[in-house]
Amino acid sequence: MSSSVKTKVAVGLGIMYIAWGTTYIGIAFTIETMPPLFSMSFRFLAASLALFVFIGFRSGWDALRLSRKEFLNAVFLGTLMLGVGLGTMAFAEKVVPIGVASLIVAAMPIWTALFRTLDRDRPKLSSLLGIGAGLVGIGIIMLPGQTLARPDSDGQNVTLWMFIILLGNLCWSLGSFIAPRMATPNNPLVLSTYEMAGAALALFIGGLIHKESIADFMDASARSWGGWLYLVLVGSLIGYTVYTWLLENASITLVSTYAYVNPVVAVALGIIIFNEKLTPNIVIGGLIVIVSVAIVVAVESAKKQTLLQAQ
Repeated sequence: MSSSVKTKVAVGLGIMYIAWGTTYIGIAFTIETMPPLFSMSFRFLAASLALFVFIGFRSGWDALRLSRKEFLNAVFLGTLMLGVGLGTMAFAEKVVPIGVASLIVAAMPIWTALFRTLDRDRPKLSSLLGIGAGLVGIGIIMLPGQTLARPDSDGQNVTLWMFIILLGNLCWSLGSFIAPRMATPNNPLVLSTYEMAGAALALFIGGLIHKESIADFMDASARSWGGWLYLVLVGSLIGYTVYTWLLENASITLVSTYAYVNPVVAVALGIIIFNEKLTPNIVIGGLIVIVSVAIVVAVESAKKQTLLQAQ
């Protein structure tokens, strides 16, 4: 790797850490006065349309053509990962502190590795230890009565909403696990375009069921609009574009470091912006989760690299 590429990779990693580490703050600002499901739906609709136009002008409109199976699979994955994963997050962040939410989501590689284990993909002992320790860390974070709810939670049960975030994270992990086994577009940006479109439709339907109002979305505060625009431009468009470029120009081990850097960014911002309190269970459980994720990511990435070299 040349020095110029190394510099670009370093800059790209920094952008990705900031873009995805600050997403939790963007969601928190957005849902202050916007309906949670409609705001996430319109976020993904705007981002998917922008990507659709970008790909069409850059690579030609034929690049966006999919087979029926590819289209349905992409929409399904978008519904499962983005729709359920971020739909539950948009609801839960009214109650769960931003830092805690990010730590629960940070465990995603652990769940994906666990799915592989259940699929008879025998992991290394170090990976098993990482999975086990990660589960312990999540359990410590979610201990009932330990984590303080956000001030505007209206007395809702923070433990229940932490479990709802966990459910959404499991759906995201399941999608990550089954995606390579499904027929999907080869171009990651094209896949992201249709995934976000599928998520937008699913979240819109969910918003209708939840009796959300488009008028409430349009009449939101300036801070919520700022958070929403940030999610579209930085969280979705810039984040996905940089992530895709990094996958093509850096090792998966290096790119995967976002999984345990992002929660550090989110926890710090939660303290600075929302004055969130770090209780002992969050500190201890969070450290265990981050270290466990680092172990699992390193082991799984090395395993994948070995398999690729053997082919």
